[in-house]
Parts: sequence; C-alpha cells; structure tokens
Amino acid sequence: MERERAEMREEGAQKREGRRFRLDREAIYAHPRVIFLRDLIPIDRYLDELEAAINAVFVARGETVVQKRRVVALRATDDDRLVSAFKAAMYLGNYHDMANRERFLKRMVRGEHSYEPIRGESILFLFIGVGKPVYDHLVTYSVGRTTRIAAGQRANLPWGYEVPVEAKHPERYIEMNLPRIREVVQWVTRSADNPDPEQLQAMRSSLPVGYIMPPFLLEFSEEALIKHVFRQRLFEKGAQGATVDVVSDMWEAVLAIDREKWETLYDYHGPHLPRWRRAMRRLRDEKTTLSALLEAAGVPVERLPDGRLAVPDRELYPLLMETVGKLPPTMWERQAAVGADRPSGKSRRPEERRRSEERGRPEGRSGSEAAGRPDGLR
Repeated sequence: MERERAEMREEGAQKREGRRFRLDREAIYAHPRVIFLRDLIPIDRYLDELEAAINAVFVARGETVVQKRRVVALRATDDDRLVSAFKAAMYLGNYHDMANRERFLKRMVRGEHSYEPIRGESILFLFIGVGKPVYDHLVTYSVGRTTRIAAGQRANLPWGYEVPVEAKHPERYIEMNLPRIREVVQWVTRSADNPDPEQLQAMRSSLPVGYIMPPFLLEFSEEALIKHVFRQRLFEKGAQGATVDVVSDMWEAVLAIDREKWETLYDYHGPHLPRWRRAMRRLRDEKTTLSALLEAAGVPVERLPDGRLAVPDRELYPLLMETVGKLPPTMWERQAAVGADRPSGKSRRPEERRRSEERGRPEGRSGSEAAGRPDGLR
C-alpha cells in the first residue's frame, strides 16, 4: 500500500512537472524598446522567484497560465466556459441543459442581450517590464477592475526605462533618461560611496515618466475587457503606442485561453463597428441612392435611351432598414399575430382544447414564450 502511494505521489509530481509554467525571459528582455538595469537590480533572481511562485500558487491549483511577451494571464475564472454556461442557463431558465457552453455566445451575445454571465468572470494579468505610462492608462479602468496590485514607488526601485513608441530618435531618449534612473537607484542605495542615502519617496520625483515599474497585477472582468479596455486601447484609433503594444499582448493571451469566445466578442465590439456606424449614418444623412453608390464605386448603371434608370432607384438607408436591418418580431407581437389569426377558444374543437390543456400552455405559444422569455433566447 505504501509503495502504491509513493508511486501515485511520483506520478502526480511528474504530471505537475510536465505542465510546469516556465517564464519566457527572452521575450521580456529582448523587447527592443525596453532597457533593464540588471546590473543594479537583481531582476534575474526576482523572475526566478516569480516563476516558482506562479507554479506553486496557480499551476498547482490547476490554472492554465499563458504568457504573451510582457503579459502573463495567471487565472481565468471561466476558462472552460462552464460558469458562464451555468449563469446563462439560470438567466434563461434552461435547467435541463445548464452545461451548454454555446448558449451565451450564440444566443445572448449574437442577440445583443445581457452580458451578465461574464460580468463577474475575470482574468488576472501579471505585467513584467512595463512602463509607468502604460500602467497609468490601464489603471484608469476602475469599473470592472477587481484587482490592482502594484509595488509602491515609495519603497520599490524602478527596473529600467521604456522608450516611447513615438520616439523619432530613441537614442536621445535613452541618453537623457537612463542615466537619470541609474543615478536615482544609486542615490537611494547605501554603499561605501553613499553612506547616507536619500529616501526613495523623495527621490522618486527625479524619475523620468517612462521608467519601468516592478511587476504589477491587474484583474478585469471579461465584460470590461471587451467593452472598454480592448475597445478603447486596441480596437479604436488614438491610444498611445506603448499601451497598444501591451494591450495587444493581453488580447493574444485571452485568445490563447478561449479563442472562440473572444473572437465572437470581437465580432460585436471590434474595430469594424465604428465603420459600420459611419457607413449607415452617411447613407441616412446624405440620402444616398443605389445608383449614386454604384456610380461612385465605378460600377456601370444601366439606363434607358431617354436617360432614365432601367431599374427604379431607391434610397439605400430606408431600403436596408426595411430589409436586412429589420428586427424580428417580439414575443408580444407574435402573440398578437397568433391571436388575430386564431378563432377564440370557445370555437375550437374539443380535442384541440384538450391537447392544449395537456401541454400546459395556450396553443400557439412555445414553452419559452409561456415563461415570458425574450425572443430567440432558449
């Protein structure tokens, strides 16, 4: 028995070792805009300790840790999509099929309905080698951010310097700022040459804006990520280059966790949405006709000998809204239509009324309608 237990322990250790997370230091150190002060700060030792702790805390608990360059996704509360499936089933009253992973994406997201099933689900990110400006941009998202753990400037030394993406002459930024950071580190470190060091909480005022922060944690709800963080800092134009760089790493990390979920959410919140809205507004405001659009695109428009169009011309906006943009009827509209077409209950045949009573709902209404659920959410 003792031998079997030892074999089981060894097998478990081998499995844990097989899925051990290894921090890709090269992806962090080799970043072209990031310069680390590895000669002044024991960064290598810190990363070794971080890696060991990640394995002891997260991997040992069964979490799938994903690293994309300077971003590490430590924990996703809905990585297998079962929790959101359970919540979506509760929301819609589908108790017979509560492990349906597709319901939230294919019914609720595509129906542009509630995001409640993922509002409480979150992803915890670890950022390594990221500059203070990027941290400042990300920490502004307080709604949907459940965790912010960052080593304070009063007692933690900067790890280096990050050159701005927009820098036309990067070497100038390095020459101006990196020596300053080195001096600050040296002035606050006690040594034979500096027996009375300055306090870091005072010297931090001398740091340049782009210094590299020690590793920090931010945790966002999945709803906040897709509706705010990714949309404003990645999908839409105008975000600072360094922030786009880091948020791109976050995006690749969530795709590695669950590509189907995040590609579906991308389809409803991605960078194409502003173009769609702009196109529809222009069609509406400029009253663009089909012939005008075809001519603007260089497509020949057939005309009769007298110059009139061979096909009656139409404004595109109302045409689209009346056809492909037409919303499906609501539950109440369908009920009204069924009631208008159906004779009253008294005039129905006895066997028809009996079948309706046996089904436990008025004839012509589905189970979801009888329960008062919105259209298409089954």
